[in-house]
Amino acid sequence: MKIKGKELGEILKSLKTREGRREFYSENREIILYVIFGAGTTLISMLSYALFRIIFPNAESVPAWLGWIYELTRGFGVDSNTILPNLLSWICANIFAFLTNRIIVFQSRKKGAFVILEALKFFASRLFTLAVDILIMFLLVDLTGIHNFFYEFGAKILSTIVVLVLNYILSKLFVFRKKKEEKGD
Repeated sequence: MKIKGKELGEILKSLKTREGRREFYSENREIILYVIFGAGTTLISMLSYALFRIIFPNAESVPAWLGWIYELTRGFGVDSNTILPNLLSWICANIFAFLTNRIIVFQSRKKGAFVILEALKFFASRLFTLAVDILIMFLLVDLTGIHNFFYEFGAKILSTIVVLVLNYILSKLFVFRKKKEEKGD
């Protein structure tokens, strides 16, 4: 099997040396850092989801001003207990993700109004993947009626994998896209 024109065995062999690891990191820096900070974002998402699920286990536990969130799913004949915790965990995780992706992973050098535009594109793309996340959780948990913690956590892991891949593609091609002259920096 070849990866970037190199045989897998050759790559693994080169990782045994310090110089080989440096070369591998240099060639794959962005994806390596995206995976590391993506894991951090995922951890924040999962832990905050579990925390908010404990804090808001059902519609009765939610402050009145957030009750509208539960109304979103009543049209389907179900009460969703996953939307609010999912939404709150999304906010926590994506603030972390924007900062780490912008500064460390994609090393954006945009300033001023361009940072605001970058943030708007970032959060717009993440709103799209939030909708995907909510849809997956709604289909796998709420519509099935299976409210077992381990099943729900497994559904969240599956949803997170789908969202992670979509987020990288959108960040790379839409949000932090570099002009040709910037790539040489």
